[in-house]
Amino acid sequence: MIAKAIDSYGNDSRELFHRAGLDYDRLHQPLARYSYASIQRLWALAVDATGDACFGLRVSSFWHPTTFHALGYSWLASRNLAEGFDRLVRYSSVANTASKGMMRIEQSADAFCFAVDSNSVFPPPQPAAMDAGMATILRMCRAAYGNKFRPLKVSLCHSDPGCSDQFTELFAAPVLFSQQRYALHIDPAVAHESLSTANPELVRVNDQIVTDYLANLDRDDVIMRVRSKLIERLPNGRVDEGDIAASINLSQRSLQRKLQQQGVSFTGLLDSSRRELGLQYVRDSQYSLNEVAYLLGFSEPGNFSRAFKRWYGKPPSQYREQA
Repeated sequence: MIAKAIDSYGNDSRELFHRAGLDYDRLHQPLARYSYASIQRLWALAVDATGDACFGLRVSSFWHPTTFHALGYSWLASRNLAEGFDRLVRYSSVANTASKGMMRIEQSADAFCFAVDSNSVFPPPQPAAMDAGMATILRMCRAAYGNKFRPLKVSLCHSDPGCSDQFTELFAAPVLFSQQRYALHIDPAVAHESLSTANPELVRVNDQIVTDYLANLDRDDVIMRVRSKLIERLPNGRVDEGDIAASINLSQRSLQRKLQQQGVSFTGLLDSSRRELGLQYVRDSQYSLNEVAYLLGFSEPGNFSRAFKRWYGKPPSQYREQA
């Protein structure tokens, strides 16, 4: 996105990548990564070379669903924007491994806010980078919801760059500068409105691709690695903690210790993985409830029905009918 934006001004993106210490040819490698610090250098060089204080907004216009690996397709196939934002927070490391813990969702009956704490990383992200991030999320919302999507207001930490009219035009909402945090405020009714692009099967497939990708990206993230193996093995029936541990080259005792250090247990991860997958399968009417039970590794449909009622307060048949 940054390279295309630089070139759109008539500048040479390859030269700026070189000056930032980045291998330009890696752009053509789908799974390549660049360091966070070097990308921040590139942002600064790009703003200086283009002379455009609103460079970040231009960058966002080059967003494509594949920009964030399979996460872009999971977003578009989510049931509503709130569910899409939840995925964005959960899988934020796809875009930036430095962003873990930066994003959060605040919601109530009267409000829905997606907020980003830019002070939690060092060096702090360039203002243009944050502009691009917020504007890209806006475009993602419009890709799923439609062009009529309008946030209630937008908060940005940096001062007015002198081109505030471009921000107002793009966001079609009040844009407040020099705020305490970056935030996108959305009407909660809009955030929870069903999307015509929703597709539970695509969500499930792409979530698994994202989970596998992150598990391979960060070998120290034992939770993501265990989730990846659970998703892979649940349809085969009984899931054994020892087998899962061996599959990620750990002893069962080591796995238990690592999970305990992160405040979770294997049983808890198994239950939460089944809960999330169960909801996706129940929303997908192409699967019978008996099939869903076996896909989640339950030996009997009745066991699945009782578990689903514990998770969501109603049996799966009633949930599917109401949905």
